[in-house]
Amino acid sequence: MVGRISPYFAVFPDEDALGRAADRLPAAQCLATHRSGRPWIVGSLPDDQFLLVEAGERRLAVIGRCAVGPERLRAELERLDGLAGLDRVAHALPGSFHLVAVVGDRMRVQGSASGLRRVFHARVGAARVAADRSDVLAGLSGVSPDPDVLALRLFNGLPHPLTETSVWPGVDPVPAWHYLDLGLHGGDHRVVRWWRPPEPELDIAAGAPLLRAALTDAVDARTHGGQVVSADLSGGLDSTPLCALASSGPAKVVALTLSSDLDTDDDLHWARIALRSFPSVDHVVFSTRDLPDFYAGLDGEELPLLDEPSVAVLSAPRVLGRLRLAHRHGARLHMDGLGGDQLLCGTPTLYHDLLRSRPLTALRLVRGHRLLLGLPLSETVSSLADRRDLRAWFAATRRLVATGEAPRNALFGWDSLPSCGPWLTAEARERVLARFDAAAETLEPLAPTRGRHADLATVRSTGRDLRLIHQMSVDGLPSAESPFLDDRVVEACLRVRPEGRSTPFEFKPLMKAAVSDLLPEEFLHRRSKTDGTPLAAEGFAEQRDRIVQIWRESRLAELGLIDPEPLVEQVMRPYSFHGPNWGMELTLTVELWLRSRERVLQGANGGDNRS
Repeated sequence: MVGRISPYFAVFPDEDALGRAADRLPAAQCLATHRSGRPWIVGSLPDDQFLLVEAGERRLAVIGRCAVGPERLRAELERLDGLAGLDRVAHALPGSFHLVAVVGDRMRVQGSASGLRRVFHARVGAARVAADRSDVLAGLSGVSPDPDVLALRLFNGLPHPLTETSVWPGVDPVPAWHYLDLGLHGGDHRVVRWWRPPEPELDIAAGAPLLRAALTDAVDARTHGGQVVSADLSGGLDSTPLCALASSGPAKVVALTLSSDLDTDDDLHWARIALRSFPSVDHVVFSTRDLPDFYAGLDGEELPLLDEPSVAVLSAPRVLGRLRLAHRHGARLHMDGLGGDQLLCGTPTLYHDLLRSRPLTALRLVRGHRLLLGLPLSETVSSLADRRDLRAWFAATRRLVATGEAPRNALFGWDSLPSCGPWLTAEARERVLARFDAAAETLEPLAPTRGRHADLATVRSTGRDLRLIHQMSVDGLPSAESPFLDDRVVEACLRVRPEGRSTPFEFKPLMKAAVSDLLPEEFLHRRSKTDGTPLAAEGFAEQRDRIVQIWRESRLAELGLIDPEPLVEQVMRPYSFHGPNWGMELTLTVELWLRSRERVLQGANGGDNRS
């Protein structure tokens, strides 16, 4: 595989039949070997993100960010009585990491509960190989993207479990909350659950100290190595507390604030207020004009290679610009506040649960939510009264995809409702419906109640999206870090009752309670939020001709999945200031991803015969 990819790893069984498969991996080195001398963990990882400990014949590798030292890990390894004993370790360690272990004749390969760190596996020859990137395994297996899954990815709002499917046939994802149990010598394998979400039983007063402790540990996992780290400082309640916590650690902190000339942009004002509480950090203010325009350079060869389509690619030039700025200031990693909205606010579908357990509390919250968003009373009432289980809701959602009719009782549903524009072909729709039918055969909720299922599905979806943003850190740039998706932080938030997270009456009250002594009182009363839609509209107008050209030469059209003409018509319309057209944005995402994979093949073949 040729292309600029982020740090990765692959895990091989101790099996001679694999031959020299490890040698075919991109820019790889052998990070650890089996006792036989054959490759065990192979890839390309920074030194500070790989720790290997041994206790007799047992071995444990921690890949990622974790502040725990080798002595404690070795002691934990000595206590194990089997692979399942690693559950205790996985539940106790702070940070964000993969675990790879050998105990007896079994291996365990595990990502994070949030889904930010994933594991995939595939048969390569006579053995099974695992990796944290699906395209690495696709390269070893020699497979091409699955048109069925590409058709799925054209939809906005795909419900669980359709978002879990790998775009590469024969490359299977290990679901979040599970680990891969693999025979040491390439034999049998199974997927085992290790994590269950905590019960939401705490009020804000009890939950705030847990969140404070979890965030403190998450930040320490990034700063304990000293040197220079950077962090976003937007002046909001996600990134700002991370800066405050980092400022008391051993690393030098560079806080980056993006400022624009928009009248609605007051991020810099609030960032400066927050800085009164942690004046020791270096504050760097940069302009939106220092970054590429929205939609610029989306099909350029300088973009990193993602292992699956993601809307993250539309932000790639700007994400890279921020990471390069952090690199110029000497940062070894860059922390963002992404995931904070989802963890600190939850989903309004939680009101559906609350209505059945504490109706008076729920009705007060629903009324505020309805007035805040201008929701019709009749639709609000009918949606809250909807008692369909997940299977019935999923079947009704399939009918919406099949017929294109408007949904009923669309508020407070089990999950997002899928939508796509009129450019979807009949063939593509049939492919999607077949995937709905296959998923329905084994459909199970993530939690017994609707709101809790929707909440957990949102966390997993956020983890998948941020994972792909992290894949943009290439060529020695600082690694992208999202502490809100650390498992201990996720658990702390999920332990708080719905009314403590999802409320229309106060913005992120859980975070305010957790950091009330860290930040100025004035800062905690901020109610505004900067909207970048005007800048996106400006960038869209600048790139309109190039986007039209992309649709005129569409690879998706060649696959029979879209009709480009409705997309061209969409592009020629004025940009909506009510937000992006996610149907078009996601279709553009898949189109650009296909072109990036095409460039990989051209590079491997030494030629370029496509525009």
